[in-house]
Amino acid sequence: MKWNSTFAIGIEAIDKQHQEIFERLLAIENSITKRDSWHILHCFLTRLADYVKFHLAVEEALLEIIRYPDRARHRDMHERLIEQITELEDQLRKQGPAEGLVVGFFESWFVRHVLSTDREYAAYVKKEFPALVARRSA
Repeated sequence: MKWNSTFAIGIEAIDKQHQEIFERLLAIENSITKRDSWHILHCFLTRLADYVKFHLAVEEALLEIIRYPDRARHRDMHERLIEQITELEDQLRKQGPAEGLVVGFFESWFVRHVLSTDREYAAYVKKEFPALVARRSA
């Protein structure tokens, strides 16, 4: 799967971060496909986890600044995501590289969270703070 405009929520900084997360997930999938050793896969997982934590902090700060009404629920989802990354790493360490685990993670978080939950706050931003929305060229 490649990044495309259907994944964009319309907030440029967040979309760029989502794209970076997407690329890091693909690097993990490629590492598994190539049957890289655990230390290489672990490096990719660590890079993903670190970047996701950074992204979530940015997103949560944005939601606080704009006083998004559902920010507590969104923050709870982020906490669960961090737990899922740890679980993914544990499963890969125990079971060995398994593409299905990564694909499952990818589908459960990136696709569902970004395409539904993040779009909810993006709609709020577009309505209440239109200057924060990425400008699309004509």
